[in-house]
Parts: sequence; structure tokens; C-alpha cells
Amino acid sequence: MKLDEELQSLQLDRPVAGKSPQQLQKHTVDEQYSNKPIERSLYILTKGDDLQKLSVIQALPQLLQTDNNATVQRIIPKIQQELPNSSSEFHIVTSKIFKLLTEMNLPINLLRPMLQGIESKDPIVCNAWIDTLLAVIPTLPDSAVRNEVLPSAYKMSQLNRAVYYRVASCKMLGQISVHPKITSSDIKKDILPLVQNLCQDCFYEVRAAMCIELPKIAKGLGGDNLVKASLLPGLVDLSTDENMSVRAAAVDAVVLMIPYLNSDTIKQSVIKLVKQCCAQSSKPGDYTFPVIARAYGILLNNLQNHLPQNDHIWFLEFYKQLSKRGLIVSPAEVDMDPGLGVTCRECCAYNLPAITYFTINKLPLELNMWYSVLKDLAGDPCYIVRKTVAGCLHEIARILGNENKYIISDLIKLLRDDAEEVLDSLVPNIGVTLELLCTSGVLSRENATQCNLEISRALLKCQAELFKYHNWRRKLAFLQQLEHLPNCMPSDFIHQHFTSVILKLTIDGVSRARPVRSQAARTMLIFLRYNVKDNHRKWIRENLINLLCNSQCCYTRHIFINMCIEAIEIFSSKYFKEHFFMSLLKLTEDPVSTVRLSVVNLGPILKNMLILPLDRTLQTKLENSFSKMEAMETDKEIISTLRRKLKEMRTPQLNRQGFLMEEKRKVEEEERIQQGKGISQSPRPTPGTTVKF
Repeated sequence: MKLDEELQSLQLDRPVAGKSPQQLQKHTVDEQYSNKPIERSLYILTKGDDLQKLSVIQALPQLLQTDNNATVQRIIPKIQQELPNSSSEFHIVTSKIFKLLTEMNLPINLLRPMLQGIESKDPIVCNAWIDTLLAVIPTLPDSAVRNEVLPSAYKMSQLNRAVYYRVASCKMLGQISVHPKITSSDIKKDILPLVQNLCQDCFYEVRAAMCIELPKIAKGLGGDNLVKASLLPGLVDLSTDENMSVRAAAVDAVVLMIPYLNSDTIKQSVIKLVKQCCAQSSKPGDYTFPVIARAYGILLNNLQNHLPQNDHIWFLEFYKQLSKRGLIVSPAEVDMDPGLGVTCRECCAYNLPAITYFTINKLPLELNMWYSVLKDLAGDPCYIVRKTVAGCLHEIARILGNENKYIISDLIKLLRDDAEEVLDSLVPNIGVTLELLCTSGVLSRENATQCNLEISRALLKCQAELFKYHNWRRKLAFLQQLEHLPNCMPSDFIHQHFTSVILKLTIDGVSRARPVRSQAARTMLIFLRYNVKDNHRKWIRENLINLLCNSQCCYTRHIFINMCIEAIEIFSSKYFKEHFFMSLLKLTEDPVSTVRLSVVNLGPILKNMLILPLDRTLQTKLENSFSKMEAMETDKEIISTLRRKLKEMRTPQLNRQGFLMEEKRKVEEEERIQQGKGISQSPRPTPGTTVKF
């Protein structure tokens, strides 16, 4: 009974009373303003409620196009007048619009309302205006920066101001320092004293915020001596701060400041400081190691030319330690959040290309140690880590060059992964990875090696896994990657292992999505083009025509038409006319109107590929088919399209030189392939290419 009473109290599905006449009157704008946008906007800003005023602010770019002068002279000053007593939402929307207006270089000073906005006691409003101010500082004249922005930053940095003001001051100082008109002497005189004070602030949020901005200060200072004397001592203190957030910010600051220091300073001070931070992160209770892992790639890239040989080994060993964080939990880490370990290993996986480059260049004899890290990360129990490895494996293969045999087992392992996210990350670069493996001799397109066999089995396992789900874009991407196989494996090997599988996907309703079936047909065409055996080519052609063109399903016949469009791009017109032309033309008599319409749209393309007098017979058959349609067709849309296409077909083509040159190239390449003289290294047609009608 109590439940029934509660349900009744909700008043579900009961009509709600409409607006009262007073409310309607309040939100109604007089008709006299209907064709006067400027006057209407002023009226709303004066008498409207907040929601109506927000609509005016968001419409400012359109108002500027309507009447630029009136908007600048009347609307914007009115908005500025309304700001002091407005709601948070009004401030947030206005701050975003003012950013756009400042970038438009309007003849009005919008800096003052920004500086007033950052003085707001509401942290949300203050942060909104801070973001706007930071975005526009680089576009401001140096006089405005020196005379208005810098004094405001100084005022906000004082100890008697709230913490979020001082944090905002840190951000402003960083952005001012990289202003193109602010010199190093200006920074040394006006900014450095504030920076040093903020680095010693009693609140860790302020120290961390200032630490994040130190690289910008260093960039503004420019010279190594100034950076070393003014910023490095404070950075050393921050790296041993009692608060982990500050220490984490110090790690990022060290990494980003290295480019502004000379080699001697890096060798004498920075390397020692970095190793100190790394050692600190390994201590129980210190959780800055994910930050170090995230920055490790940039760190080694900046340091590698300054490290002595023994430090090369040290950094690689420490990276190996980072890659295991969270897997083996020591007693001191029992209370650690497991997510930190996953984040650390994910960052290690993300930095694998940088570590690979470092190892190849500085420690070529330690590839086994590097590989142990790759192997562990590629087999990590968390799919997030494996996904990150999968996304960068092609980069690793490129960096390894002739040593990319190391990644074979891990590539196979990832291809067999059952996590959708891992396959999503791996699939888009499978083709590039396979071609890199072929270039280094790991795969062969001359002989069917054991490696070819293992990878082909893994690819088929990957295909089976992908087609269990309904994500058609993922299936499409995988089929596009299979177009690279002729560059990596023998054609008879591809025919034996892949052709029947891909052919089934063109006709099987399991895949459902039409783009997937069309791409499967295109992939079959690529296999056909680069197949060197006559009986294999004949088998593929016959199956494509019998199963697609002669199918009882009109959707499958549409797939055949899409395949013919791709075939026109892939093959020479000689090859197309010999094997596909008549099958396509036969569909002009199809019982389904949309099929006939699709063939009619291809009429001008079919006509233009004919070379007279050699193709006189085909020309006659094409003209007879279209004339028959013109006489017997009853569908209005087809009749209209047919007349338009016939007009195009009767218009002579003026310049055929480019077509004939491309035709000659394709014919020569097809003859080379059929003679078994190797595959051309010219790029294949782009997947999904469409013919413009």
C-alpha cells in the first residue's frame, strides 16, 4: 500500500500545467523587433532572462556578420555591462565567445572583462576566464601583456589570495614567458622573483602548478646559464618535495627542460637528478612511477646523446622494472591501487618505439633484454596494455629494420588475441607490419616458409574472431589489410589459404553489411590481379561471376556491380573487357530495377573504355543493350537516368592520352605478373575507390 501511494505521488503521465499568461508575456519579444536583430538583441539583454541572454551571446558571430559596427559599438558593451551581476553560466558562455572575438581582431578591448572575470570569487567562473585569457595571451600586444596581464598575475600570486588564484597566477606567468615580444631580461626582472616565491608556496597545489610551468619559463629565458642558475636549484628542491603531486610535476618539468640546457649541465646535474627521481619512485609508498613511465620515451630521446655507456644499461634496466609494476606485488605495495600498475605498464607499452630506437642505437647488444620487455607487455594480463602494444607494433617493426624477426611471435600472439579492443588497435596496421617483415626477409613472397604459414594461420584466426561480432567497420579494415598479402606471400600460398575464405565472405550473409561484402570482393580482385597461375585466376573469375553476377539475390548482384567498379580501377580495360564486360552488361536485363539503374549509371564509363576499331563488337552490344532498355523500360527513374547517360555516351571524349598511357602501364604490369616476373612495387589502388559517374 505504501508503494502505491509513493507511485501516485510521482504523478506519472499526468499533464503538466502550461505557462501562465504572465510567463508567456515575459518571454515574448515584441514583433517590432522581428526584422531588427541588433535592436532585438539589445531588448533581450535588457529585459530578458538568463536563458534568452545566453542565446544572444552565442549568436554574436552571426550578429557580427549582419552588422559589424553596431555589434561592436552597442551589443558587446551591453554584454560587458551585464557581466558583474550575471550567473556562472553567463560568464562561462561569454568567456568562450570572447575568445573567438579576440582571435577575430575586433576593434574593441576585451582584455579588461577577462581580467575582471579571473578576479571572481567563484572558482568555476575564475577558471573559465583563466582558460580564455591563457588562450589569447599569445595574440595580445606586448604593451597589454606588460601593463595589464603581468600586474594582474602579480596581484593574484600574493599569499593573501585564495589557492586557486595563485594557481591561476602560475599559469599566467608561464604563458607570459613564451609571448613572442617578452624578452629574457623581462622574465628575469619581472617574472623570476614571482616564480621562485610560488615554487616555495605553502600549498602543494601551487607548487605543483608552478612546477608544470617551469619549462615555459626556461624557454623564455633561453640561455643555459640563466636556466641553470635561476630554475634548476628550485627544481631539485621540488623533486624531493614531501607531496607526490609536486614530485610528479617535477619529473615532467625535468624532461621538458632538457632541450634548454647545454650538454655539460645535463651531464653534471640533470642525469643525476633524473636517476634520483627514478630511485625515489621505487621506494615503498611513492606512486610517482606512472608519471616517469609516461615521460620515459621523451626522457631517453632527450638524454641519449649525453649518457655514458653504463647509464645506458641503467636506464634500460629501470625501464624493465617499470614494465613489471603491479604484476609482482611486494609487501610494501599491498595497499597500492592496482590501476597504478596498469597505467604504468600501459605507458611503458606506449613508449616501446622510443625505447626500441634507444636500444638499437645505443645498446645493440642488449636486444634480448629489450625483447624480454616487449614479450611481457605483449602478453600482459590486462587488455589495455596489450592494446597499446598492438597499436605501436608496426612502428617497432620499422625501427628494428632487419632485426624485426624479434616481433614475429608477439605479432602472432596479438593476432590470436580474443579482446576486441586489442584487435581494433592491431588491425589498421597489419599490412604495413607484414610488408616490413617481408622487406627484412622474415616473410617471403617467393617461397612458403614456416613463418608464412604461422602468420597466415594467425590471420585466419583473427578473421574468425572479428567476424563473430557485429562491428562491420572492423571487418572492413581487416579485409583492406589483406590486400597487402601479395606483397608478402606467394600467390599460390594466398590462393590455398585465403581465397576460399574471402570468397565466402562476398556471398555469405553472415557479414551482412554491404560495405564488408563489397570490400571482400575487392580483396578477391587484388588476389586475382597478383596471382601468377592461370588455373587459379580462372577459378577466381568463374566463382566471382557465377556466385555474384548469377546469384538469385539482388543484393548479391549489386555486390557484383560494385566489384566491377573496383575492377575498372584495378585492372586494365583490356582485362576488364575480356573477363567482366559482358557479365556486367547482361544485368541490363535484370528483373530488379535498382540493379538495372546501377548498370545504366556505368554506361559512359563502359563506353569510354572501348578502343575502336578493336572493340567494335563490344560497342555494338553496349549500344544494342541500351537501345533495348530505352525501348522497353517502364521505370520512370531509369528512363530519366538512361536518357541522361545516353547523351553523355554520345558526347565524344576529347582527351584520351592520359587514359591510353595508364592503360599501357596496366597491361604491361599484368603481362609481367602472368609471366611470373614479380610484382610491381607501384602503389595499389586505394581501398574503397569509387568511380564518379
